[in-house]
Amino acid sequence: MTENKNIVIWGAGKIGRGFIAELFHAENYQITFVDQSESLINVLNQRGAYHVILAKGENDISKIQVSGYKAFTTKQTNEIQESINAASIVAIGVFPKFYDEVASQLRENILKRKQKIGSAPLDILLCTNLIHAGPIFKKSLYQNLSNEEQQYFDRNIGIVESLVIRICPDPDQRIVINDPLVVLTNGYPILPVDTDAFRGEIPSMPSLRLVKDMRAEETRKIYTYNMCHAVLSYLGNLRGYKLLVECLADEEIKNVALGALQGISIALQKEYSFSASEMQVWIDGVIDQTNNPAVGDTVIRSAADPIRKLNKDDRLIGPALLCIRNGIIPTNITYAIGAALNFIDANDNASKKLRELINSEGIRPAVQQVCGLSKENDDFIDEIIKAYIKILLMVHGAEIAERAYKLGFEYEKIYHGCGQCVLAAILEATNLFDEEVFRTATGLSGGIGQVTDATCSAFIGGSMAIGLLFARRRKYFNADRADKYKNFELVQHLRDKFIGEYGSIACKDIHCHKYGRTFDLTKKPDAELFEKAGAHGEKGETEVVANAAKWTIEIITNEFNQS
Repeated sequence: MTENKNIVIWGAGKIGRGFIAELFHAENYQITFVDQSESLINVLNQRGAYHVILAKGENDISKIQVSGYKAFTTKQTNEIQESINAASIVAIGVFPKFYDEVASQLRENILKRKQKIGSAPLDILLCTNLIHAGPIFKKSLYQNLSNEEQQYFDRNIGIVESLVIRICPDPDQRIVINDPLVVLTNGYPILPVDTDAFRGEIPSMPSLRLVKDMRAEETRKIYTYNMCHAVLSYLGNLRGYKLLVECLADEEIKNVALGALQGISIALQKEYSFSASEMQVWIDGVIDQTNNPAVGDTVIRSAADPIRKLNKDDRLIGPALLCIRNGIIPTNITYAIGAALNFIDANDNASKKLRELINSEGIRPAVQQVCGLSKENDDFIDEIIKAYIKILLMVHGAEIAERAYKLGFEYEKIYHGCGQCVLAAILEATNLFDEEVFRTATGLSGGIGQVTDATCSAFIGGSMAIGLLFARRRKYFNADRADKYKNFELVQHLRDKFIGEYGSIACKDIHCHKYGRTFDLTKKPDAELFEKAGAHGEKGETEVVANAAKWTIEIITNEFNQS
């Protein structure tokens, strides 16, 4: 059988030009680009050629030229139809969010191709970083097909998943000025493809690695390469690094990434029966491919669009859940998730949207919504929230403490109820707000229930806030010992702050310290005298509440900085 050497590449971006076209051009395929960008297609046609830089290492950089292609915009329907009629493969190199749009046009092309050349097979090669891309694209492609048409597609149209491991970062602008179509790559030479999905003759190419269990392969790729890059980028961004190689040079960040890779390696061995030696070679390859200064892969590129990357099946939540399912605690991945939730880039709309969601809904609802986690994942959500707060306070601790001080002062001045105001200030300053927790603090006023012979309610409010992060949970009543005793230790630090400032944690003693006498707030005359004494002025209970909120944040921040 003579191999049909015509390929249509739908999407003339960096992966389309710099990977798929380069591989098939090397095998003498006639390449046709299709893209919705008229300006890009115009430049491709005007120049008639472009270069791909293969930067495999600092001392291993080469450049090849791709030429002899055709290029059409998506509006040039007749030309596209002729190209698809002649092709044996259509490679899809667009983001998954454009699948519906591409599939709609391609569906009509295939039906017309059927009328023209009958049952000649056509394989659609999906080139994207998405697990289970095949069923997603198939659903779009099969829309509005009759039963007969569906049967034709089943027999003759292959939807072939692949793994794009090649990296195509932005090249230096000095190169782009002279060569606007140039694509900088790490030169990764292999494209794994799903063997059983082909309907036509599989291209005889050394660059294609034929894979039987595509689910295992794509999971391994996303959960190692993409996960590692996400860990490095989100943690590196906190330290101001610009390149992934800089992140790898930081021993602390590198150790987190290696710990994450070691954990997921064990999980993948258990889940998919990869051997330990096979996984070690793979993990070494992840580090080697990433540690390539010649590519200059950026932190911002790997961190971009955190909402997509925090999806349940994507590069952070997905491997963490796989670890948990296989009895491995994903401490390092969870820490990176906390960093991703703190990621801010003024030029990244997704990061701004994520920040707005956390600020408006609180961190727990935001995690549930963005990460697709539910009640059964509560333990994992607790750890994510703790990682988020840890990083938030490590980076912005002083600022958060001041915000808690101001909120505590304002709330006590306006609403009264020391303990509830402390709790509200801390929870809102850290995006931990929880209505049910807030309600439980209603009675924390004037000591407890306005009976001032009890413990200061501002102290209790701070202690409750500590318990949200260092907690003994009901279903682990006889466990959670480390957090329980850490809680005790931090509450003792808060007690020391109160005693150092007011000489006591008892409400009546603090009254005597501030006003020279105590008050029984259950009696109206005393309550009126309490107000006249300045209870809600600049140095009254407002200050006690503000200090309690600030001290609590400072104590938690100090603990996170030391851990």
